[in-house]
Order: sequence, then C-alpha cells, then structure tokens
Amino acid sequence: MKKIDPIVLGHNQFFGVNHLSQDAARSRVEKFSQMKNIGDIIKYSLDNNVKGMMLSTHPKAKDILDYLKSEGLSDEINFYPMLPYAQGYVRKANEKGVMGLFNEIFGSVSTSKKLKILFKGGMGALQQDVGKLLSTLVDVELIPFNDLNVKAVFFHNVFADLALAMDGEEIFGTYIDHVKDEYDAIPAFGTFNFARMVMKFDEWGFKKPLIMASFNKVGFQMNPSKEECERVLKEYNVDVMAMSTLAAGYLKPKDAYEYLGTLPNIKSVVVGVSTREHADETFGLIREYVKL
Repeated sequence: MKKIDPIVLGHNQFFGVNHLSQDAARSRVEKFSQMKNIGDIIKYSLDNNVKGMMLSTHPKAKDILDYLKSEGLSDEINFYPMLPYAQGYVRKANEKGVMGLFNEIFGSVSTSKKLKILFKGGMGALQQDVGKLLSTLVDVELIPFNDLNVKAVFFHNVFADLALAMDGEEIFGTYIDHVKDEYDAIPAFGTFNFARMVMKFDEWGFKKPLIMASFNKVGFQMNPSKEECERVLKEYNVDVMAMSTLAAGYLKPKDAYEYLGTLPNIKSVVVGVSTREHADETFGLIREYVKL
C-alpha cells in the first residue's frame, strides 16, 4: 500500500461546516468566501510540511483546485478526494435540469471520455448493475482531479454506512477494485460505524483497509461506543485516518492528541485549521503526541 500522509489538511472549514456551532460555521463561510484566505491556509500548511489535503467533491472544490493550479501549488499536494457529493447532484438537477447537470459535471472533458463514461453507466443502468453505476459515479466525480496526485479515494461515510447497512460486500469489492485498477490509488472509506465496518471487512476478506473514523477522548461520533471502537482498533488489522479528533471543537488540542497518542493503528490524522496560529498549535501537538 502507498504510504499516506501523517497529517492531512481537512476541508470542512473551507465549506463552512461546524458540527457544534452555527455561528462558527457562518464565520467560516464569510472568511473563506475569499479564495485568497483558503490559499493562505493551504500555503502555510505546505510550509509546515503538511502535504496531504482532503477535498470532497463539493461544488467549491473545483474553484479550489483551479486556484491551486494557477498558483503552482497543485503539484506539491497529495490529494484525498471524498465522494460522492449527492447533495450537489440534487441541487444542480433542480436548478439546471438534467442536461445542465451533465454539462456542468463534465465541463471540458473530451468528447471521447464523456461517451466512454456515459456508455459504461448507461449499460450499468440497463443491466441494473450497481457495480457499473458505482464505477461510473467514481469516474465522474474524479474528473476535477485528473492529472493530480491522488493518494487515496474515500467513499463518503453516508454512502459507505448505507452500503454497510445493506450488507453490501459486492458494492465495497467493486469500489476497491475500481479505485485500485483505474486510478492506482488507495480505496478508502469514511464511516460513523467503525467497529461494524472493520468486522465486516474482516469477514469478507478485505485486507488491511484504510478507514477514516472518529476517534476522540469523549467518544463523539464513535459508534456503537468509544470502548468498542477502541477494542476493534486494537484487535483487528486496519489502518485508520482519525477524524473529529477535537470533537468538533469541544476538546482542547493538547487533551485530544495526548489521547490519540495512546491508540494503536492510527496512521494519519485529518484536521481542519482556520488560522496560522491554529495550524502551528495543531500540527505541533500532533507531531509531539501521536506516533504516525
């Protein structure tokens, strides 16, 4: 498996996401409405040797990627796309219709590639083949990341947990094979059901998966319990990218990363930072306490 970055810059702050405070979310939206402010945080992270960046296929992602390319920064970054962004599809279809959605998604992609993707997806629909449809969705969502260094592709936790609830071994297997074969990237999975996912993957024979899951001192988003997640993390052969380490801002960074440093199999931490001071504190404490 490719080596993943020990610290990955998260994206929630750029999209105005805060799981505890709407006021904080609105403040982030205002600050990061200016691409220069997003660029400043990314540049500062790169200067601090944080080369990995998580980026969902949010509508704003293309603007961020275009900015990074224009600034000559994109080649310095290891990208970790997270997909699919279903909310975006629904909104665009409502606003622009199906053909408008098609044109916006595909943008400047060559006609031959459009036809290839459409043919594959169309055949999948005719055959009711979930695997082909999923592969097509991955292809479409990764178009903005063409020619960039993609380390791992994360299956969004909403869809991964839905597939998990459906006992969807074939869905996960198809995703793993497609990401490996077509993109030479690590197939990875977000989840709010870490223990169940790891045990199911072990049952299905999926070797040492990369899973992004919540790990924090207070058990925020750790299901079914903090204790069970810690047990599974210790007993199973899995690589973890820890998220929600600060419990959406509830924990102090020092307390958060002292706790994270006590856990096995944590290979990476994804964190969102909004200021240079926040970056200095966060990156420094992770390097001090977490064995990555």
